[in-house]
Amino acid sequence: MKKVSNVTMGIDKVSNSPIVFLKVEDTNVVVPIWIGPCEAGVLALILRNEDFERPLTHDLIGNIIEQLNAKPIKIEIDQFKQDIYYAKLVLKDSDSKEIYIDARPSDCIILSLKNNLPIYIEEKIVTEHGIEASFINTEEESEFRQDIENFDIDELRRKFENKNKDENEDDE
Repeated sequence: MKKVSNVTMGIDKVSNSPIVFLKVEDTNVVVPIWIGPCEAGVLALILRNEDFERPLTHDLIGNIIEQLNAKPIKIEIDQFKQDIYYAKLVLKDSDSKEIYIDARPSDCIILSLKNNLPIYIEEKIVTEHGIEASFINTEEESEFRQDIENFDIDELRRKFENKNKDENEDDE
């Protein structure tokens, strides 16, 4: 498994879909994972270090784990099948036994950022789906960071609604 050193986010300009970029430690390789707009909204808020007035679903999950005397220890993105990434949330119970919980990578990434958990990616996934990140120069990184800071989940939802509406009209 390869460790992730950085998590960033962007928008696929072709599909208008949010993407999470997981940078592999000690490399210039990122693994892109397309995520849903709701998860993107939460992730954008976390990356901007914004506080939440009330617990979100990921906070609830963390609170339940804590109340059950377990501890989240890491995230593993361990499979890629039929264009879908699979992940595991790894916990330790009160007997120090590891428990592997099947989960979506987007939820695991959010839990990782909220709980400061390391993320690991299967080497085969990095080899087959990782991309060289050297195409991102300082100017583009600055623009990218600005895009994250100005990320508007409502605007993203409107784009998805319009796209789905257009697709439905084309089907008629």
